[in-house]
Amino acid sequence: MADTAEMPVETKPVNPHVATTCTAGPIGLTAFGITTILLNFLNAELIGKDTITLIICYGMFHGGMIQILAGMWEVYRGNIFGGCAFTSYGGFWMGFALFEILMVITELEPPSKDGKVVWLIVWGIFTLLNFAGTLNANRVVQFVFASLTALFFLLAAGVNNEDIHI
Repeated sequence: MADTAEMPVETKPVNPHVATTCTAGPIGLTAFGITTILLNFLNAELIGKDTITLIICYGMFHGGMIQILAGMWEVYRGNIFGGCAFTSYGGFWMGFALFEILMVITELEPPSKDGKVVWLIVWGIFTLLNFAGTLNANRVVQFVFASLTALFFLLAAGVNNEDIHI
């Protein structure tokens, strides 16, 4: 058999059994985007508080699990930035959903306002660092991380300001 490394691309044999992997970016971004929009509809009181159960379940599985899987897929493909971002935000949604569930089924005390503000600021800083990592990427990816950074800081400001209800 001929050495295919020396062959021009046009004459190299095609192996239909070699798996190629596509990017998990679209499903990861969709999972994060839809879950974020749903939760912020609730925060803005555009939908009723009775939808919290739906949003928490959706956040745990679509926002959380799907993003973690997308992150692992990206790591497999060699995209460490995408893997880090998707698994981190997937963990954010899984943790958020678990916390909300535990608040209902146990006698846990709700977190202090300061604790929630710090939690949101830490996620804002993490997202800002991710934004810095996108400065050589396309503008759409930059916009996603810039707007997400603003979202975390605005949520922190809203929690800190008692005149704003979230």
